[in-house]
Amino acid sequence: MDDLDLIKQKINIVDLISEYLPLKKAGVNFKAPCPFHQEKTPSFMVSPDRGIWHCFGCQKGGDIFKFLMEREGVDFAEALEILAKRAGVTLKRKNSKEKDKRQRLFDANLKAVQFYHHLLVKHPLGKVALEYLKKRGLTDQTIEEFNLGYAPNSWESLSGFLKKRGFTTQELIDSGLGVASKSGCYDRFRGRIMFPLIDIKSQVIAFAGRVLDKSEPKYINTPQTAIFDKSNFLFGLNLSKGEVKIKKQLILTEGEMDMIMSYQSGVKNVVASKGTALTQGQVELIKRHADNLLLCFDMDLAGDSASRRGIEMADAAGLNIKVIEIPEGKDPAELASKNIERWQEAVDRAEPIYDYYLRSVSARYNPKTAEGKRKIAEEMIPVLGKITDSFTREHYIQKLAALISTSDELLRKEIGRQGNALAPKFTTVVNLPVDKTRANIRSRRDLLEEYLMTLLLKIPSDITFVPSFPETLLLSENFRSIYVMLVLYLDNISFKGESFNIGDFVKTLPPELIPIVDRLYLSEIDDKLSSSRVWEKEIETVVAELKKALIKASLEKLSAEIKSAQAFDKMELLETLNRRFRDLSVKLKNL
Repeated sequence: MDDLDLIKQKINIVDLISEYLPLKKAGVNFKAPCPFHQEKTPSFMVSPDRGIWHCFGCQKGGDIFKFLMEREGVDFAEALEILAKRAGVTLKRKNSKEKDKRQRLFDANLKAVQFYHHLLVKHPLGKVALEYLKKRGLTDQTIEEFNLGYAPNSWESLSGFLKKRGFTTQELIDSGLGVASKSGCYDRFRGRIMFPLIDIKSQVIAFAGRVLDKSEPKYINTPQTAIFDKSNFLFGLNLSKGEVKIKKQLILTEGEMDMIMSYQSGVKNVVASKGTALTQGQVELIKRHADNLLLCFDMDLAGDSASRRGIEMADAAGLNIKVIEIPEGKDPAELASKNIERWQEAVDRAEPIYDYYLRSVSARYNPKTAEGKRKIAEEMIPVLGKITDSFTREHYIQKLAALISTSDELLRKEIGRQGNALAPKFTTVVNLPVDKTRANIRSRRDLLEEYLMTLLLKIPSDITFVPSFPETLLLSENFRSIYVMLVLYLDNISFKGESFNIGDFVKTLPPELIPIVDRLYLSEIDDKLSSSRVWEKEIETVVAELKKALIKASLEKLSAEIKSAQAFDKMELLETLNRRFRDLSVKLKNL
């Protein structure tokens, strides 16, 4: 048994999660309102048997490690250490060359921070850079807190410093501090103010360097390395995460100076994304720490397609998004440094993202002209079609209709024509990932199949049960596969007189089917179904309904064939089809 399995064995998932939210019994599982998104009806389910959790609202799920990672905003390694300590498990430390290599990159970056910071605050070479930062409004305390530095305008100053301390040319290149050359490498950052990029564990993973004059590029960053991926990084989160949790909102700015000046001014629940186009990794990082996202960029987000894609991802993650607007010609850093009160007011007046979109398009196009209406509709319809919450989407459809003086029904049809389903989402018995073998349509038959599979995974412990209906009753290939495996398993344990055990059954499944079974097992069913008599009756009812659906589909197909036979005077075929139609009709009536 490895460390992970041992920790899972020693820590009861219900006990762990109960420390964060109140769990209530729900059949063999437990439920609660989800801690990762706002909801009124509990959809967060926990299975003590499987040691897993899943929210049927926001679709997050996993084991004890994943819960701690999501709840505390830590990575897997940190979650592993925390839970190992709780379980009293001593982790087996492996001599990993890869781990040692990564640590060398962290060490090189840390030495570089010390080098750059010393030059900025102690050395004559950094005097101009220090004066520039103080002119921008930064205090000595802020410069120290953010470990800002200066890279001299020299090709090998940092390289020479690090090589004297035992770092190799290859390590300098691998860390991104050096650029490969014929003679070895030269310093990537030269003549720039240096911003250390520090992760949530307070490790220096990279740098951003800013010029002192107006030359281009204004910023250069460490390229992607073994320890740095800018798509999964937010500048300043290591310092602001506490304030973000307290305020339950995160302000997202574009540049390091914006974040630093806001933090210095006292508005500390702020980070920078190094660009306006949010990535999935950044969205997930934000969601771990806050449900409310306030965007503050000195550009029109509504008119930028890359920004809109990031906002769509944030909306899909369940984030409540607003936009902070600042006076024209200013950026967040300037406003925060010169007028703290106005910066705080701008934060407090943050506008819901879709109101901002509507105001933006109405400023760029005339909503009273036919051309203006067309352009507004062309820009806004794709945006509205991707709003995940039905009520929010409906609200803004009505607002857009009022803006361009058209009917909201026309807008719904147009959005529908573009392939965006606007009808309120049907509440399903279970909420599984879309079966790849089926169209993305939730029919009554789909729901019945899922409900039947859910019931079959919750066989009462006081009965021995082996289903006998054919797998062809199920249209989903995944459900068919699970059903066949389930029948084999139940048939085997029935000879031994054993009760159904979800853990033992899962061991018989191929890996790709396990997530589907887990989500089915976590789905809540009526408490009355804990009675074996009621449960068996429910199975009979659902199977009968599926059989009816199968016959009805066959009757529809026969009806079309009968019409075709009549049209072409195929009397012999017509007689056969009619006979089959009558037989199926009788069969349907008797079900």
